[in-house]
Amino acid sequence: MSRTYVATRFGDILCRVEGDGPALLLIHQSGRSSRMFAEVLPLLGRRFRAVAVDLPGFGGSDPLPEGTTIEELADLLVEVMDGLGLGRAHVYGHHSGNKIAAALAGRRPDRLLRLVLAGQSHSIIPDRAERNAAIAKFTDPYTSVAAMPDPALAAVEKWAGTFRTASAAWWQPGVSAHEEHRARGRNAALDAIEAHGGSGRLYAANTAYDLESGYRGIPVPTLVLEIVTPEEDELIGRRAADVQALIPGARVAEIETPNGDGVTLEGHAPALAAVLEDFLLG
Repeated sequence: MSRTYVATRFGDILCRVEGDGPALLLIHQSGRSSRMFAEVLPLLGRRFRAVAVDLPGFGGSDPLPEGTTIEELADLLVEVMDGLGLGRAHVYGHHSGNKIAAALAGRRPDRLLRLVLAGQSHSIIPDRAERNAAIAKFTDPYTSVAAMPDPALAAVEKWAGTFRTASAAWWQPGVSAHEEHRARGRNAALDAIEAHGGSGRLYAANTAYDLESGYRGIPVPTLVLEIVTPEEDELIGRRAADVQALIPGARVAEIETPNGDGVTLEGHAPALAAVLEDFLLG
């Protein structure tokens, strides 16, 4: 695996690159970085030139400016593709990354081969108000800090929130017995610290984005990959069919996480690689 930086309008963007073949661009979720693809990149590198990007404000990339929109991040990825010499690419977007991927497909379909939109049920809900209500448990900590009248108190609470997130990430289940779990914990904890200034801003862009219109504007072959958990089956229900109805010719796949863990799919790398290879090369 190699690492390289691409100069863009938002500063330097770190990319992790694995393999050779058709280009596959992977876009991470809020709060994480290209590290969340550490387990699947070597598998994808057998068939693709797999490129995992650190969005601005995350991982090793420069900060994310306040007020940045999903559409601007989509345009940024075109700059990254240009910088890496990628003419056209398959694109995989995970959770917040699926909004950026949808916007990229609608704005620059000439640069896409095929598109995969992945996320738990809450993440793929088309209606903005319903989706924002479903993701409130993730976004509320950031909006409540932003609403604090005392900037010093807000800064301390933001710092404390980052500490809590990093601490929870560090203690992955099974860390005492499994090196891969310890590696996931290290990656997630590092990502939480480095995302200190980026997560709230990306969530703000996420909640402002009209995903339903984004779906309707996608003209490229698309797979909706729903990450299934028992909790969301009970509270929300599966929503991939709602998305499929808005994107002509879209296909649907599922990866189940019976214990509700591994929703980043870090523990499901072989299954994720198989789904991607089947759709992108099939």
